[in-house]
Amino acid sequence: MAIAVFFVAAAMAVIGGIGVISFHQPVRSVLSLVVVMLALSVLFLLLSAQFIFAVQIIVYAGAVMVLFLFVITLLGPARELGRGRLRFQTWLSALFLLVLLGLMWAMLQGVQYRQPDSGVNLSFFGTVQSIAVGLFTTYLYPFELTSILLLVAAIGAIYLSRKRIDDPEGGPAEEGLRPASGMGGNLPPPE
Repeated sequence: MAIAVFFVAAAMAVIGGIGVISFHQPVRSVLSLVVVMLALSVLFLLLSAQFIFAVQIIVYAGAVMVLFLFVITLLGPARELGRGRLRFQTWLSALFLLVLLGLMWAMLQGVQYRQPDSGVNLSFFGTVQSIAVGLFTTYLYPFELTSILLLVAAIGAIYLSRKRIDDPEGGPAEEGLRPASGMGGNLPPPE
């Protein structure tokens, strides 16, 4: 049963990855990336890494992909102007693919797998409890510093992205949040 689930999840990840690079619409590419993230979370669950499975779904497939979708829909599906292809683009890409496959083959030649230590309890490895013990005992200080750093970065991003109404670049104070001319809206033009 686990082998069948593995092959289904692996096929979903590969098809989703192909969809990410082959779709021309950015929204479809992001949705294909969501499929890849969900397939990866199933693979983590097969490896008995329940915490990484939950984080993969909640953080990556949930929050990050929703953020990508919001940014893409907010900016609009602007079409890029197609530039002409390079003269030797097909041959150049085939050459780079061969170099990549050669490097991967050379890298994986000397790989040797080893058995886990005999005294290690593998049923405890990768569970939420084992990660929480390490996170809140050994790595508590770096974990809290990271959370403070992310909080300061979020506050800084909000502060830098805000526009004051009285700012000359933001428009005069009487205009407020009116749409730009020719951008729609049913408000009368300012006097």
